[in-house]
Amino acid sequence: MRDHHPPHIFLDDTWYFISASTLDHARFLALPRAKALLRDQLKALVIEFGIVLWAWVILDDHYHLLLKTRTGRDLSRFFGRLHGATSRQLNLWDNTQGRQVWHNYRDTCMRTEASLWRHFNYIHNNPVKHGYVSHPADWEFSSYGYYLREKGEEWLADCWERYAVIDYAEGDDFGEPTQTTSRGKLRFWPEIA
Repeated sequence: MRDHHPPHIFLDDTWYFISASTLDHARFLALPRAKALLRDQLKALVIEFGIVLWAWVILDDHYHLLLKTRTGRDLSRFFGRLHGATSRQLNLWDNTQGRQVWHNYRDTCMRTEASLWRHFNYIHNNPVKHGYVSHPADWEFSSYGYYLREKGEEWLADCWERYAVIDYAEGDDFGEPTQTTSRGKLRFWPEIA
């Protein structure tokens, strides 16, 4: 059976929404030290590669990033280094050298400012969506805390109001809080909505 890897589009000076998951969604990042490892490697590599990291979140089996590259071709090297370094350390901790940790990454180029802001909100709401916390401020492994400190709750609420994350999956049974509007069902943070 042929292994499927999504094609990557490499564009210079472009905003990307990135999703990466562990192999078979195994919870390799469940421990705080595993999330901290990924966060710290990410922090070092964005500096080394000259990447602008605008938003990020790390969960037990996947992560999302919103970033801007100088050189699009650097993305594959960047993720090779990020996934290689974190895999090695996670496998050392678990005494499972050689185990595959990451599946791959998926990238989406942002085409509009509205899409950029919706992905910004999607990233910060992801721990709520997956049931880890009831409000993004309660999740340590996210850039939400940075924006809360630097810009304030009013700024974040305004971002959410202007660019709410639309749930196009009508009839889902995920039990997530939603609000129906003329644009569809919106996921929201209960304290802000």
